[in-house]
Amino acid sequence: MQKLWRKLTPWLDRKPTKVKFITRFIAYVIDWAIGGIIAGFPAVFIYAAVTKRSDMFSDLYVFPALDFPAYWSFIAGIFCVLVALVYYVYIPYKKYPGQTLGKKWMKIKIMRLDGQPLDLKTLFIRQILGLMLLEGVSMVVTNYIRQMLTLATGFYLDYYLLAFGSFITVISCILVFNTPSARAIHDYMAKTRVALEDEEYHVTEKKKKSKSKLKNQHK
Repeated sequence: MQKLWRKLTPWLDRKPTKVKFITRFIAYVIDWAIGGIIAGFPAVFIYAAVTKRSDMFSDLYVFPALDFPAYWSFIAGIFCVLVALVYYVYIPYKKYPGQTLGKKWMKIKIMRLDGQPLDLKTLFIRQILGLMLLEGVSMVVTNYIRQMLTLATGFYLDYYLLAFGSFITVISCILVFNTPSARAIHDYMAKTRVALEDEEYHVTEKKKKSKSKLKNQHK
């Protein structure tokens, strides 16, 4: 059975990771919670300011449901997405290279397979195309994207996109839990892996040493 599985999945990365599943899972839960709270704050603020109500904000559908113009849903949703981009893209790009807050606290980081520093293109593919759009339940902000698409088209895409995203997320979870490399779909898309916090340092040091040897050979 294992031989058959290997033949059917030659594309799977089978290089073992040093990161424990529970470590990555806790980091994900932290990011899901903090990222969700931060991303939802603009919608909560705009809802309170526009409706003058003190009850809890539910979703972007609430504005037209209360007879407010639908554009308030889009304004709130766009601000939510922008704030989410700061957390999931800007922070691991500029503030803590390769790390969201969850990964920073759990001492793990996103790393390119070639060992090079993360660039915006890699983060865009991994965090936005992979996590935010394809794996639809990986981030709270994806709820607002689905709701805006539903409001814009007039067709209830929310349900179908949620079902599709949930299916892709389940596959990603299986890959993380059941393969040696623990690379999810978004990792394969962006050619990344999750490594220990100091692992990139060792790779960089090896590269520095190899470069210095080459320089010495040319002298």
